[in-house]
Amino acid sequence: MHIDRRRAPRVELLGRLHGRSVSLDVPVRVVEISLGGMAIETALPFPVGAIHSFRLTLGDDSTAELTGRVMHCRNKAQAGVSPQYVTGVQFVEEDPAELAPVVEEIMGTITH
Repeated sequence: MHIDRRRAPRVELLGRLHGRSVSLDVPVRVVEISLGGMAIETALPFPVGAIHSFRLTLGDDSTAELTGRVMHCRNKAQAGVSPQYVTGVQFVEEDPAELAPVVEEIMGTITH
């Protein structure tokens, strides 16, 4: 039995939100997002524990920059196929009160 330890429910985005890792300049596809974090897909692995900034582009071409700590990273591709990593990122903003409106705007833009 899997126990979900997330503090906030995640919204599945079905590939509708893309962005880049600012520090690595690597494209990312956001799979899920919540007030506490997000799951991304990339062609490169992210080291667990590393902190990265991500610039996300919304449907209206506005951008949001979020910072998070890598909590896990795994290759979901079958053997013999190019790697496709799913990475769990926990947001680490200094002031969660500033983070919530940004993430809520992203979630609202995507779900409507």
